[in-house]
Amino acid sequence: MREVSLRVQRGEILGVFGLMGAGRTELLETLFGLHPREAQGRVFLEGRAVWFRSPREAINAGVVLAPEDRRRDGLVLSLGLAANLSLACLGKVERHGLLDAIRERDLAADFVKRLRIRTPSAGQLVRHLSGGNQQKIVLAKGLATEPKVLLLDEPTRGIDINAKREIYQLLDGLVADGLGVVLVSSELPEILALADRILVISEGRKTAEFSRAEANEENIMKAALPRN
Repeated sequence: MREVSLRVQRGEILGVFGLMGAGRTELLETLFGLHPREAQGRVFLEGRAVWFRSPREAINAGVVLAPEDRRRDGLVLSLGLAANLSLACLGKVERHGLLDAIRERDLAADFVKRLRIRTPSAGQLVRHLSGGNQQKIVLAKGLATEPKVLLLDEPTRGIDINAKREIYQLLDGLVADGLGVVLVSSELPEILALADRILVISEGRKTAEFSRAEANEENIMKAALPRN
C-alpha cells in the first residue's frame, strides 16, 4: 500500500472499493496491526496518535477486524458458539482467573438474541451452522469487545439474501449507536447502498473518494481501473 489516507467518523460507514489485487484486505490488516514491520504512516484514534504492533493492541484500543475468510481466520470451527465468543473477551467471562460458565452462557444468549443467530444451543459447534450464522458469530466476537471502529472485510460473502438483509439491518443499528465502520466489499451495489463515503484504491494507491451523492458505478469503476 502506498499513499493511502482515510478517515472515518462516529456513526459513519466508509466504503472501500477496489478490484482484485488492489490492496483492500492489506489495508484493513495494516490498520489492525497485522503488518507492523512493513507498514509506515500515522494513525489517529479520537484525535490521539496510535500505532498497533499487534491485533491485541488494536482490540485494546477499540479497533476490531471481521476478516474476509471467516472459517480460516474468524472462527475456531471445532468449538461451540459460546466458546468462540468467549475467546474474544475472556475478561468478561472469567472470575478469579477461571471461566465462569454462567457469564459465558449469558454472553452467548445476549448475542444470539441481538444478532438473531439461529442455533439449537449455545454449545453448537460453529462448523455445523450456516454461513450466515457463522458470519454473525464473527461479528458478535468483534462487538463483544465493545469497539469504537469496526473493520469489515467482505462481511456478506457467501451468505444468503436473508442473512445479508439481517447484517445490513445490524450495521444500520450500530452506526445509529455511533460506531465507525470501514467496509470493504467487492460488490459495488453493496458499497453504494451502505456507505456514506466511498474510498477507491487501485494497485495499492488511493485514486478517488466520493460522497454518497457523488458516487455512481461509472465514476467508481473508472477510478478503480489500473492506470497503465
